[in-house]
Amino acid sequence: MKRKKVLISLLVAAVVVCAVCLHNVYTVPVLMYHHIGNGADKSRLVVSPESFERQMRFLTYFGYRFLTLDEYVAMLKENKKPRGRAVVITFDDGYEDNYLYAYPVLLKQSIPATIFIVVDWIGQKDIMEWKQVKELSDSSLIEIGSHTMSHRELTKIPKPQVISELRQSKEILESKLKKEVRYFCYPCGMFDLFIKEMVNFSGYRGACATHPGKITALNDEFAMRRIRISRSADNLFVFWAQVSGYYTFFRDRRLFDSL
Repeated sequence: MKRKKVLISLLVAAVVVCAVCLHNVYTVPVLMYHHIGNGADKSRLVVSPESFERQMRFLTYFGYRFLTLDEYVAMLKENKKPRGRAVVITFDDGYEDNYLYAYPVLLKQSIPATIFIVVDWIGQKDIMEWKQVKELSDSSLIEIGSHTMSHRELTKIPKPQVISELRQSKEILESKLKKEVRYFCYPCGMFDLFIKEMVNFSGYRGACATHPGKITALNDEFAMRRIRISRSADNLFVFWAQVSGYYTFFRDRRLFDSL
């Protein structure tokens, strides 16, 4: 009997320790979408409109708080954890299907999101027109960020071109949209210390990456980790794992590479 009590006490202690440890590594999941459309058979980065709506309903049903990047960055700077579950929604590249399929869902459920635009792509096939970008920017839910002028990997071009990509895209977007462009997204998630410093120096408040690795501080607003949402998240159990708040911790240890 005494031995049983000792084992139970040890088990309870282990559960408490695990809970504390996991709480310390919890990070708000910042989701990264690309296409929202019906071409899921062609690319893993295409999420069907039905699946996207189901994912947003999942988050709403389970009481997630939808944060803007401003709110998320404020938490990072103060090294705070959110009360309850929270999530950030972002989109890369400015595909027209974001406007056609994702925006109506976000509007219906009052979900804020940030869309990162490649300026030189605007108006090309399958990319939003300026009129659509402006409509989104004028809404109370969508923030437009910069994804450079050309989407070239910044680590592979000369430094003067890096600066031009950062500043020119910001200036053009601000001129067209008549508001400050506060956030940046690294093409392909690639950056180094110089690029990160130039993003800050160019007047952005923060920058989204993809998977900068565990050597990058979790509270670095100029290297915000994101979780790529692809066809695998059609399975809501996979999606649940990705939005749990612990996915980044385990991914950094290469336990979730296949998702």
